[in-house]
Amino acid sequence: MDRGTKGLGGPTRADEVAADRRDWVSFVLNVDEKRDTHQGGGTYGYGKAVLYRMSKVGTILVYTRTDVPGVGLESRLIGIAMRESFDGRETPTDDTRPFTGRHWWGDVQEGHVEPLRGAEADTVARSLGLFHFADNETGTTLVVLDPNLDDFEDVGDGARHLANTLAWQLWPIMLPERGDNRLVAEVRASGTTFPVPDPAETYPLDMFVEAYRAQRDGKGEVLECKSPKRKLGTFAVKEDFVLPMAADSAGLAAAYAGVPGDPHHICLMRSPELVVRYLEQTETGSVNRAYAGVFRAADDLDDVFAASEPPTHDDWVSQQLAGQDKTFVNVTFRRIKEQLARFKGSAAAPVRTETGVALGAASNFLGGIVAAAFARPDAHSPGGGDGRGAGGGGGGRPSPTPRDRVRITELTEPAVDEREGKVVLAQRFSVTGPGPVLLQVRLSVGLGERGREDDAPVGAARPEVLFWSTEAGLRRTETCVVASPSEVELVVLPVPDTITALVVTGTRAEGGASS
Repeated sequence: MDRGTKGLGGPTRADEVAADRRDWVSFVLNVDEKRDTHQGGGTYGYGKAVLYRMSKVGTILVYTRTDVPGVGLESRLIGIAMRESFDGRETPTDDTRPFTGRHWWGDVQEGHVEPLRGAEADTVARSLGLFHFADNETGTTLVVLDPNLDDFEDVGDGARHLANTLAWQLWPIMLPERGDNRLVAEVRASGTTFPVPDPAETYPLDMFVEAYRAQRDGKGEVLECKSPKRKLGTFAVKEDFVLPMAADSAGLAAAYAGVPGDPHHICLMRSPELVVRYLEQTETGSVNRAYAGVFRAADDLDDVFAASEPPTHDDWVSQQLAGQDKTFVNVTFRRIKEQLARFKGSAAAPVRTETGVALGAASNFLGGIVAAAFARPDAHSPGGGDGRGAGGGGGGRPSPTPRDRVRITELTEPAVDEREGKVVLAQRFSVTGPGPVLLQVRLSVGLGERGREDDAPVGAARPEVLFWSTEAGLRRTETCVVASPSEVELVVLPVPDTITALVVTGTRAEGGASS
């Protein structure tokens, strides 16, 4: 059911010449009619055939209201069935004509069936339980009779799948920035409303949304064909570091869309901004590194890409084209691969911390983010101990320290975890000595045997403290004052594709209370 659209207008007979619109004839009467709308979504026929296939009896109802020139708003209602063809003969010698297997229910007239119109259409629709049109409202309601829900546990399960499918296939036209042209989708079944996921807030669709907005706002790349020279479209990609999705957790809608897990896909679309296909591309070599991109074909090549689509409208097939048009589609796929070349590579090898502690497990888990960490008092910090430091040389076995010195001891190895939806590096410490204690951390990018990079290049990312978890609660600051003795956990946002090094120091807080 849609509202706020034009409805199915134009003549109700295929043999009548249409002055402008042929929506009714194209949808209700004709099959496999090529689109006649500039930058339209596709051809009528193959998409609507899905409606009949969903029905166990191959039958749908079409209830629409449209603006008819000279008449005003007019409601129309008709029933349509698409079954197997037959010839009507009871014996081989019977003289009869073949039948197409298509049936209509409505106002039967000589040689054809007209829809019920006006008040009669509204009355019958209401008696069938269809949602009525408000005053001055236009649109269309499609009803699938006896739907096939055998793949689902119940009607609710089928409704949830439909809601998720709407998000995966129609998210570009559901975004709020489209204003009055935005599709507001709702799924209701057995009196219950099933929410359609917000694509901008739902992983991994939110990554595709970010890429879409980037290419739309000119922050992506313009892909071009050099010979002949032609702009092919705009492209952008969003990458992120994620915790791997559990097997089969993506859901049927995502799997049917072609994205059964964490994405390494490009969403292809053209001018109508409907999803054509999620094109699977090279994996990153890390289970924790994902990317999602969008390619939108140039408006002046919309007819070319539309012509390359098979009847199901779920791909661009250059073999259906010839000459320059074929070249444009082939080069598009080549340019996309070139843009994604940087994602090729294998998982990083296990790395050791500067204390000699192997982090193979963390390296294997995180892949693209190799997190190396060590905790020790800074030799130059007041009350920080000597250069050997606590935890600096023995994986949790601190060297002797005077009782009037603060001592920081590793309780756990640095571990990759998920906090607040982010991939993080976490480590626990104990704090002893005179308190309260001021904890500070020096975060840097490890350079392996070349040491560490304390000052990041201009504009480069650097590790950040997400929070300290103390007995008094979370502290979202670079430093933290705690009581002594106590335990504390440091949670850090690492920099992708780097070794994150951290040095924790502790000094007595001057005149401060623990926080």
